Parts: sequence; C-alpha cells; structure tokens
Amino acid sequence: MSDQQEHASSKGNIQDLLQGDELTAITHLYRGEMDRVNTWRRRLDVTTNWAIVTTAAFLTFGFGNSNMSHFVFILATIFVLFFLIIEARRYKYYDLWRWRVSLLNENFFAKVLEPKYTPLMEGWRDLLARELQHSRFKISFLEAFGRRLRRNYSWIFFVLIICWITKIAIHPTIAEGLPEMYERANLFHLAPAWLVITVGVVFNVSLLAIGLLTMKKRKEEVRIYPARKSKFKISNI
Repeated sequence: MSDQQEHASSKGNIQDLLQGDELTAITHLYRGEMDRVNTWRRRLDVTTNWAIVTTAAFLTFGFGNSNMSHFVFILATIFVLFFLIIEARRYKYYDLWRWRVSLLNENFFAKVLEPKYTPLMEGWRDLLARELQHSRFKISFLEAFGRRLRRNYSWIFFVLIICWITKIAIHPTIAEGLPEMYERANLFHLAPAWLVITVGVVFNVSLLAIGLLTMKKRKEEVRIYPARKSKFKISNI
C-alpha cells in the first residue's frame, strides 16, 4: 500500500469516528479510561507512601532504644514486602488502563489534532474492540512486582539492610568486631545467627534476581516513551 493510500485509509477510519454517536462514544470511553488511570495511579502512590511511613516508624522505634531487638527491622522488611505485593497487583490494573489511553492518544487523538499524522498502528480499532470484549493484562504479576521493585522498593529494602547491620553493630554497645556482630544476629535465642543471616541473604538475592530477570523489553503494541530531556532512558522497565 502506497503512502497516499495508507493516508487516505487512516483518514477514512478517523472520519468514521468523528460522526455523531461514534464520537460521543469514544469521547466517553476516553474520559472513563483516563479516570481509571488516575485512580489506579493514586492507589500506587498510597501503597508506596505506606511503605515509606512504615519504614520510617520502624527505624525511629528501632534506633530509639538501644535495648530494642534487631527483629524490628526484620518485621519492617516483612511489612514492606507485603506492601510491594499489593502494589504489584495494583500496577497490573494501572498498566492495562494506561495501555488503552495510549492506544487512543497515538492513533486517534494525534490524528484529530493534526491531520498530517497517521496512526502508529494499523488495525488499532479492531485491537481496541477485541481488548474491550476480552480484556487481558499486558504484564504478569512477576513483571509488575519486578518493575515496582526497581522503581521504588529496592531503595527501601536497601535502607533496611543497612539499618539492620548498623543496629547489630552499635546496640546495645558498639561491637568490637565481626564475631560479636555475628553473635548479636541471634533472634531471641529462637533462631541462631546463621539461620537469620542465611534467610536474609536468600531473601535479598531473590529480590535482586526478580528485579534483573524481569527487566526486559515490553512486547506490547503500545509504548510509553520517556521524556526527551531525561538523562536516563528507562522506558517500560
């Protein structure tokens, strides 16, 4: 198909949607999807804020008393993991609504605002119609988990690791060496130091593995482009 034919075809497809009921329907669809995007975006912010506030509270509580057990930082890590699981599930929904909005932006509204632009995707109307009939998430739970981990939660877990090491190093008194720090890693005489350290290492290595293994290029039809002024191009990871 020549450029002129392709341009005429895309123009005809857009013109079909700029008439009466069709335009009203697609306008309300867009408004609804934008509302969903904003709603789920706010929900993501809520769980992130919960994780940050919880971490800050546990750090204050843990370092506020020299006799407080280092278990407080382990408990904080469990809470943060729980928030990450919730946020990963929410991110799957946010990604789905964002995908629909981007599909309309790239292929419909860009053409409406400036006729010289052609839709980026052939058959986008059929794709959107099939998506509305049979909605599917664009990423798996593990991919959503890895993405939120890389974007936000990796820094929180890193802070908790450093604080846990600092706690056993300075409380109740400054440790004289690694052997003393190792002894302090015992958990209420219920879990020996080697078990606590082993579980901690396995947990954090698992998070690192998930973060790296899910860092792959998106195969979805619609891409969210990074800002041109950004120094770090981390689109869709």
